[in-house]
Amino acid sequence: MATHDDKILFFPSPESIGQEQNAVPRTVAQVPSEKPDTTAYLERRAEVRMDYKQSCSYEVLEAIEEESVVIRQGEAFTLNRSKEGVLLLMGQALFDKQIFEVQNLQTGLGSAVNVFETRWARPVPVESFGELYLVGCQRIFGPLADASAQQPTE
Repeated sequence: MATHDDKILFFPSPESIGQEQNAVPRTVAQVPSEKPDTTAYLERRAEVRMDYKQSCSYEVLEAIEEESVVIRQGEAFTLNRSKEGVLLLMGQALFDKQIFEVQNLQTGLGSAVNVFETRWARPVPVESFGELYLVGCQRIFGPLADASAQQPTE
């Protein structure tokens, strides 16, 4: 089970919804969780995920019309991973089944390159950065992740 620090987050109080938005401080443990049905939640994951926090870079090729190709590059942050997948926080949305390359997912191995396919992407509003995206990916090609030293995440 993942553990969380008692960080203070601000949420509107139930009484203030529809009125002036008064922020009520709550700890992470007090934030209401909207987890899906446990059975469905576990079935959609093929593997156990491990906490894994690391910066990485990526490249995405996009075909524009039939003759042009655009290469988009950027930085992302890895939140967790499994043997065959990774959860990224990134500044641009990718569409389902889009193929892209991620560098430096492995520590101690120099520059490791993996090719992933996007499974899903969700927008996450972040006040200081605008809109970021959580992107769930499946590994297509690249070295297997040695996640044995990492802690499982639920």
